[in-house]
Amino acid sequence: MRTLTSPRFVGLALAAVALLGVTGCTAASNGSGAPQSSSSAPAEDSGGEQTTEEACTIVQETISGATAEFEGLDTDDPAAAVEAMEAAAQSLSDVSAEITNDEVAALVPSLQSMFEQVADVMAAIVAGETDRLGEIEELGAEFQETTTQFQELCAPAE
Repeated sequence: MRTLTSPRFVGLALAAVALLGVTGCTAASNGSGAPQSSSSAPAEDSGGEQTTEEACTIVQETISGATAEFEGLDTDDPAAAVEAMEAAAQSLSDVSAEITNDEVAALVPSLQSMFEQVADVMAAIVAGETDRLGEIEELGAEFQETTTQFQELCAPAE
């Protein structure tokens, strides 16, 4: 009989790493996870087209919703972490049609893909595929790179 203690721990650790990356996205807003005010992100007045700030706010609100779900996870239920990652990816997919700003729209697939990849690795680890443990560090680095790109685009102008 196999024990899920180690895979559970690793899966939840991966969820925590992902949560930190996601929190990094929302921290670009105003430090509290709330969307930025209208005077912070670079705004582009393109005659009625969506500004970078507006698009960033939509994505940040979506990610904030996912972050709230991660915070409520039961550490004894790693499948819930997988479901939360899958739900976050789906939420980004659903909201992508609302993003008409080209710069922000270009980053949404990368953000969505990161949630999908994390969900895939977590599901495999929970199922006992311990050979996938090595992917955790790589995914953490990719997640950080993706969130950094988002932060650079959406962070308040200094």
